[in-house]
Amino acid sequence: MDLRKLTNASMMTAMAVVMTLIGVYIPPLFVLFFLVPAPIAITCIRSSESYAIASSFAVFIVNIIFTDIGTAFTSLFFALQGFVMGYLISQKRKASETLIDTSIVSIFGVVVIFYFIKAAFKINVVDQFFKAIDMSTKEVLSIYQGLPNFSVIKSNLLAVQEILKMILPASILVTVVAVILINYIIIYKILKTQRVYIDALPSFEEWKMPYVTGWIFIGVLLYQYFLKQPEAITTNIIVLLSLGFTLGGLAVVRYYLIHRLKMKSMAANLILVFLFLFPLTSWLLTVIGIVDTSMDLRKYMS
Repeated sequence: MDLRKLTNASMMTAMAVVMTLIGVYIPPLFVLFFLVPAPIAITCIRSSESYAIASSFAVFIVNIIFTDIGTAFTSLFFALQGFVMGYLISQKRKASETLIDTSIVSIFGVVVIFYFIKAAFKINVVDQFFKAIDMSTKEVLSIYQGLPNFSVIKSNLLAVQEILKMILPASILVTVVAVILINYIIIYKILKTQRVYIDALPSFEEWKMPYVTGWIFIGVLLYQYFLKQPEAITTNIIVLLSLGFTLGGLAVVRYYLIHRLKMKSMAANLILVFLFLFPLTSWLLTVIGIVDTSMDLRKYMS
């Protein structure tokens, strides 16, 4: 038995366990729960696949003891997500391939977990999500009840409620990809301090949606326009592509601010946050992202 590998695996397992427990019992730090894949992936890279599997199930067992079965399975999902990332990285896969393959496996894992929870514990996770939205809407309406424009507020909230229910698949996909992306960045930075080098992610300034997505977006918008009411599949496609184009627009603007205006990275990031949060400029960013798919705007800024 390699003592160095065992020590590394033990430290990473302890870190993953502590992160899950802190995330559960200290609500402001719940984000730590989503970072569990990082220590498991590092275990897989620095120790071995068998250590990473053992670490994953150690996290699962500890959460069964100290939390509940739902939280335990959620922690196991994130741990196994880290195992997949660690395995792919150890196989010298490119960063983009690691992200894509891990995302595909994770989406499949989400479906399996939802089905297992429903079959084993008679709990429909989707229905629970919808009930939480309904409850939140009722609580908000109770606050505004009695106001002169209550009917308008109620109509708008109910419309938002239906949209949130409709875009659940897109929300899950975006969350899964975001978690994987953040964990990959953390893994890269931690391993770099240990002089273990893995493939780096491309710079955000290089982000660009594929050419074909622009035409898909236009086609789906036209299809949706002629429908009498929104359709779940097309709505989710529009949401996902809109987010992708908005990120593409942000990447173009950041490239311009840094390479043409010679702006500092921090100042450029603050401007990007403002542009993203302001509705009008956010819409303009989406348009820039769509145009960039066919024109590659960066070449005009060089």
